[in-house]
Amino acid sequence: MAEGSLPSLESSELAQGPYSYMHMLLQKTILRINVATVEVRVDKQAQSRLAGLARGQAHSNGLEQQLANVAIGAEHAVVQMRFKRDIPLKRYIGVVRDNLEAARKAGLIAADLEKKVSQGLPEWFGALVDRGLLKDDRLIYAVGPDSLRTVVVSAAGQVFVDRLDREQGTRRVVLPSYFGPGTDTREGLLRSLLEANR
Repeated sequence: MAEGSLPSLESSELAQGPYSYMHMLLQKTILRINVATVEVRVDKQAQSRLAGLARGQAHSNGLEQQLANVAIGAEHAVVQMRFKRDIPLKRYIGVVRDNLEAARKAGLIAADLEKKVSQGLPEWFGALVDRGLLKDDRLIYAVGPDSLRTVVVSAAGQVFVDRLDREQGTRRVVLPSYFGPGTDTREGLLRSLLEANR
């Protein structure tokens, strides 16, 4: 598959410019180990709503909740993680399951959807069972109105996973797992939105 056909943060379906882009460095454990950079870009409608809420505002818990709701509701979004270190697949799936649980506890996804996606993860990422995720791999989620495309591509451009899901509900798990309360990425991503556009 040609690199050009992979989901991109520069997609024409997504907004460019202020309030369209968020990014952060994901760190885990008390040793602050760098795990991955996380980038998110949303569509023009979500950008407009984010700008309306965030312009001239400082971070607060109330504002964070409002911004998170807009991000979760985006019709089109691309989430890209670029790994800073090798991660065993089992460990990555564990993190995804933790974030799915947090999203479910916040009422953002139903328990049956959490269970279905959680159980499907080993199959969806089956090509990585022995390899895992390696440094500089990119994991890309392209969220559409009725679809979710999941891609894992190496630094050299080799595609290991390219999965398109059109099953009802599946697209709804990704954004809550990044922007739900208690997830590892919500505060960092939303603070980046505010700080970049001061």
